[in-house]
Amino acid sequence: MRQNYRNNDPPTSAMAAHEAKDSGLVERHQAMCLDAVRAAPGLTAREAEALLGIKAHKRLPELRRSGLVRNGRPRPCTITGRMAMTWHPCFPTLNTGDRT
Repeated sequence: MRQNYRNNDPPTSAMAAHEAKDSGLVERHQAMCLDAVRAAPGLTAREAEALLGIKAHKRLPELRRSGLVRNGRPRPCTITGRMAMTWHPCFPTLNTGDRT
């Protein structure tokens, strides 16, 4: 997993990031975000946050890097009213390469 804090963040931010990862909180929040995107494709990060009650703006890009979600077309967010990226699930291909 990539570092989820900035190099110029205070040491307490780095400590909190390590603690969240070590405790499994990051993975639980990723799973919650993935479930939300699968249940309601096209959510914005702020809509996911409102639905889940957690911060999703870091977890969604992590899921994108893992190939589990992708961005769709931007649209006005129902929370902020501003144009925002949308998030959609990526489904594994069913083509196994077999020619039977």
